[in-house]
Amino acid sequence: MAGRLMLTALPLLFAAVPAVAHAASGSAAKSGAGELGTVVFLVVVIGAAYVLAHNVVERLQRRFLVVSGAEYLLLGVLLGPAVVPIGALNDISGIVPVIALAAGWVGLLRGTDFDFASLQKLDPATWRIVFLHHLIPGVAVGATAYYFFTQSGWLFDPTLITPEQVRTSQLSAAALACFAAADSAEPFDLLSRRYEISGRLSPLLRNGTRLGDIMVILAFGLIFCVFHESAEGAQKYSPSLWAWVTVLLGAALGFLFSLFLAGDESDNSRFLALVGIIAFASGGAYFLELSPLAVNLSMGFVLVNFARGGHLLHSTLESTERPMAIVLLIFAGALWTPTDPELTLVALVGFIALRTTGKWLASVIAGWGTSLRKDIFRGLLAHGDVTLAMAVSFRLVYSGGAADIAYSVVLGSIIINDLLAPRLLRGLLADEGEIQREIRQSDSRTSIEVSAK
Repeated sequence: MAGRLMLTALPLLFAAVPAVAHAASGSAAKSGAGELGTVVFLVVVIGAAYVLAHNVVERLQRRFLVVSGAEYLLLGVLLGPAVVPIGALNDISGIVPVIALAAGWVGLLRGTDFDFASLQKLDPATWRIVFLHHLIPGVAVGATAYYFFTQSGWLFDPTLITPEQVRTSQLSAAALACFAAADSAEPFDLLSRRYEISGRLSPLLRNGTRLGDIMVILAFGLIFCVFHESAEGAQKYSPSLWAWVTVLLGAALGFLFSLFLAGDESDNSRFLALVGIIAFASGGAYFLELSPLAVNLSMGFVLVNFARGGHLLHSTLESTERPMAIVLLIFAGALWTPTDPELTLVALVGFIALRTTGKWLASVIAGWGTSLRKDIFRGLLAHGDVTLAMAVSFRLVYSGGAADIAYSVVLGSIIINDLLAPRLLRGLLADEGEIQREIRQSDSRTSIEVSAK
């Protein structure tokens, strides 16, 4: 417990560095002290929240089959500017590096999923799931969102819309397309903690979500390249050049850091090394106004395939994924600002309906002429950490008008779909006959593995 709590608090302590430096200057001592106080407050709040999650929420999650996260989003909303009496996170400019670190952590983890040895063992049907179940919902949501923002008249008068509003609508529609395409493997992990599962479908869908996340992160990285926020007066480079910079920056850092990894470090040493590596890569991406997820994804691919002990890096990243997700959830709530309720509700209902319909259509096409079920979309509705990290990264760079609506929509969809997804997945696996029995607390891990074989 102490180790997990430290892993939760440690990234936040990095936020204290700019705050301390700011406080050291005489003209800004008061402001810097305020930032440092915010960091200390966050360490206490998030630490307490994680203890609560470990002792209460995880049990409720396993018992009622829900993916927790809404409680942390709500905590972030209460601490953010949306709730004036508290407002502990009204100004998060001093801790933006922490948010970039948490987002980069997700990107690096997904990059380490893309190792050559694992790819050779994949079920060939995995690639149908990867492309169809991410491409079709993404295109459907993106095209409809662009029409909704620019032509429907709900947000702007189509005859009076400005070029800047068109640009914001385009990038917001592209972001919603990526949010709609992303899946999550968390419902599979949740069910595996409660039930003994065997068969082809569960690993097939789980691998499809992992590899699909890689494709979505790359597509999301292109948004930052196409709509790059160049400084005023700076030379504007082409999107293709920024795309090359994104990929090559991550790859170069991956090769550089692989030289310093011996492969036999302890878990704590490996964790601290990863904090430094991801902080450096995410900081570089933030400085260049690129996607920290895409940069770390490229770096993770290099590390897992070329660094000594690359598989151990993946294990360390997985074991610390939950604390980083909690950081993202709280900051995601703090970054939210109220939007027009009627407009947001219409957009949210449309987003969920289009995303679900797109995944249903993808299931029908993927199962055409094969042994795949035509309702596997029931196991691919959760959003997960990748969607959350993309949403927070998007929010840090873009705001106003359509961007605010898009951010509210994705947070609402995360809450709704993550609550329903585990039960829908359980029904799918039960129909397929892959759920064997419920795991009792008295079962040892060895007996479960032997029974599964």
